Amino acid sequence: MKEPDYKLLAEALARQSQARRTARGGPRSRIVDAIMVLLLSKPMRASEIAEVLGVESKYVSSYLSYWKTRGYVDYDRGFWYLTPLGEDYAHDVIERMRRSLEDEYTRLARSILLSTESVMPTRKDKKNARRQASRAPPQSFIAGNTSKAGNEHLGGDRVNQVTCVLRLLRDKLNEEEFEVLSAILSHYARWGSTYLYADQLQEKLKADQRWLFSKLRSLQAKNLIYIYADPRLGVRVGLSRALRETMAYCE
Repeated sequence: MKEPDYKLLAEALARQSQARRTARGGPRSRIVDAIMVLLLSKPMRASEIAEVLGVESKYVSSYLSYWKTRGYVDYDRGFWYLTPLGEDYAHDVIERMRRSLEDEYTRLARSILLSTESVMPTRKDKKNARRQASRAPPQSFIAGNTSKAGNEHLGGDRVNQVTCVLRLLRDKLNEEEFEVLSAILSHYARWGSTYLYADQLQEKLKADQRWLFSKLRSLQAKNLIYIYADPRLGVRVGLSRALRETMAYCE
């Protein structure tokens, strides 16, 4: 099997990250994926990684320092390299990209097939189609759990609640705020808990700490969450009273 071009894969991941960032946004988790994939090729300096990926060197250094504490990368005489754990992670990223590309081609193939086999619908069918089109699709973090068994496990009422809330708030949040709030609400949908800890959320999103707290403060300013520093257990992030009232409306 042909060896993948790790540099091209890393650059593709970095472009996806750049495209999803707002002007004030910090480094994103896809940058981590890009760094890990790039380091599969050889040990590199942080400045070299930054140059290849087109990001600021301080962001690369910040990520590498954090992931060193988690055991994914290590440092020796100016060069960063992957640990066995980091290598496994990088190979997982490549496999996810491969599956994602295959899924995209599958959807395209099905779309082509449907467009060639479609017939003129009856008036009744047109009305049904319009009604279906008017319904907003479920959010991506829930989409994989919409089977009957999945709803029983997650709590069908909570899933419906969260879907309703996210639809109401979608236009009031930028993409990154929406991503963070979705992660918090997915925790609620799965476990029924209205709070989680910042380190749990950081791990869930695989996000840079500084970026994450910037988004959390934005959500707090919009009165959607609260942030509480528990002296024993760390920083807790929970749903604000206003957001819980919105969820009650969605019941």
